[in-house]
Amino acid sequence: MRVLVTGSGGFLGAHVAARFSRGGWTVLAAGREGGDNWRLARLGVAAEPVRLDLTASGEEIAAAVAEARPDLIVHCAAYGVDYRFQEVAASARTNLEGTLHLVRAAAQARVGRFVHVGTCYEYGPSDRPIAEDALPAPRSLYGITKAAATLAALGTAASHGLALAVVRPFGMYGPLENDTKFVPMILRACRDGRRTELTAGGQLRDYVYVGDVAEACLRLAELADFPAGEIVNLGSGAPITIRALGEAAAGAVGHGGDALLWGALPYRPDEVMSIVADAGKAAARLGWRASTPLDEGMRQTLAFLDPPESSGVSPCAT
Repeated sequence: MRVLVTGSGGFLGAHVAARFSRGGWTVLAAGREGGDNWRLARLGVAAEPVRLDLTASGEEIAAAVAEARPDLIVHCAAYGVDYRFQEVAASARTNLEGTLHLVRAAAQARVGRFVHVGTCYEYGPSDRPIAEDALPAPRSLYGITKAAATLAALGTAASHGLALAVVRPFGMYGPLENDTKFVPMILRACRDGRRTELTAGGQLRDYVYVGDVAEACLRLAELADFPAGEIVNLGSGAPITIRALGEAAAGAVGHGGDALLWGALPYRPDEVMSIVADAGKAAARLGWRASTPLDEGMRQTLAFLDPPESSGVSPCAT
């Protein structure tokens, strides 16, 4: 079986590619020309490269998919995962228009199944666990365009007879994450003794190890009763404060916790104070629960903390 993974050079995409490769699938690593696949190399993934640019025309995307001949597409690529990339046109073109072209291309090529990776940021903040039937209420450019992409993907797939399901990961952490993200930033600050100003850390989040998310994608893809047309949250269902998460990272390093200056910064005016998954559907439909203990996940993340000097941050990777 052949799986085409978009965003395979990114954080989640590389771990998805690695999990499918270990599961016996032939991995087709989709990416733009000149893309950096250092994560795949670090994870030891042997993949067939496929040139596929989500900002290309629909005809070019369709040709790439037809030539690759995948049985499954796992669509991890997205623009704006890194907060430094905030161009409206690029976000709409990649996340919405590119996804539409890819879904249509998959239908034309008679791809068997399609897993579209959304995000918890399609939801709005909530003081209770968020289930899949909650109405989208995104606040960021990334969340807005990803919510639009989910609606477009589901509608287009249904009209073209393509079996497509959506997963919405909540907060992810793990090896090879961009160093601008919270967990690697805290690990590095503690390791290097670099004083880092932070908010009080009272925000409630739902963090899950990236390897667990990749495992869920594989289970979904291989499910006998594929939930076409449905959305599945991928989260732990267990809230953790940002401060507790940071203290767990400091604990993995074993020192440097005094470098974390909690409360030195105010909360942002638009701060989301709570976003936690209702993870019941993933347990019921996939037999999946987030299973990696936080201390083990932090140890694994620390072991992979420093990427090669040649690696860069792509605006289009998940």
